[in-house]
Amino acid sequence: EWKAAGRAQREAEDDLWNRFRGAQDVFFAARSEVFAERDAEQGENLKLKEELAAEAEKLVPVTDLKAARAAFRAINERWEAIGHVPRDARPKVEGRMHAVERALQESEETEWRRTNPEARARAEGLTGQLQAAVDKLRGQIDAARAAGNNAKADKLAKELEGRQALLDQALKGLEEFGG
Repeated sequence: EWKAAGRAQREAEDDLWNRFRGAQDVFFAARSEVFAERDAEQGENLKLKEELAAEAEKLVPVTDLKAARAAFRAINERWEAIGHVPRDARPKVEGRMHAVERALQESEETEWRRTNPEARARAEGLTGQLQAAVDKLRGQIDAARAAGNNAKADKLAKELEGRQALLDQALKGLEEFGG
């Protein structure tokens, strides 16, 4: 607007310009003060959030999922109450909290897979079927050898190896369910 207003008389121009510059200086000084206060507050917020991120990181590795989840929730509530941090520091400090949150989610998923009753029943069923097949093959091998049919016994023994390997894998999977 100053430029659009055009020029004044030469003797008044310098006086008007000095008054305008003085008003600008007051405005920009006040603006700088507000920004400095905001930057100081955000710097303090960053320190607080870094302390909370360090506190959250102590929850990993997760040993007690329920307690870790409750502790993280409490830390996150304090985190949200703190306020803004400097823009350039935000990704790093928030990334630390997200990493802890991901570790908790992975622990929850692992616990669910371990305790999921349907998956456990399927694993137990498969293990039972494979164990029955292995036992049956062992009986057939013993019968073939007793009858002197070594070729049949050897063929069944090869089949037994494959079934035993599957059974071992199924038993290992069942172990993950804690039994």
